[in-house]
Amino acid sequence: MAKYTQESHITTVEEVKDFFHHIVYDLDINFHPDNDFKDYVSYETGERTMDDDQAELYNRLMDEAFEVCDGDQIYEIGSELLFERLQIE
Repeated sequence: MAKYTQESHITTVEEVKDFFHHIVYDLDINFHPDNDFKDYVSYETGERTMDDDQAELYNRLMDEAFEVCDGDQIYEIGSELLFERLQIE
């Protein structure tokens, strides 16, 4: 999970796409941009996927992603990756 640190920032749409790809593929989280990362739990273990510090970092990065994207663009990026990952057409 060390790809993103306290020094990381999201400043471009490409960085939003990379961030979302990391969440979906590297962390294997089926997420929604509006949800708090503190609320995600592992389906297999029932435990939280992130501790408070990690969740706060990812929440900040998601806030930055919202600032970068126009209108519904953030949802389009997220749904495209999730559909690809879940193999939904």
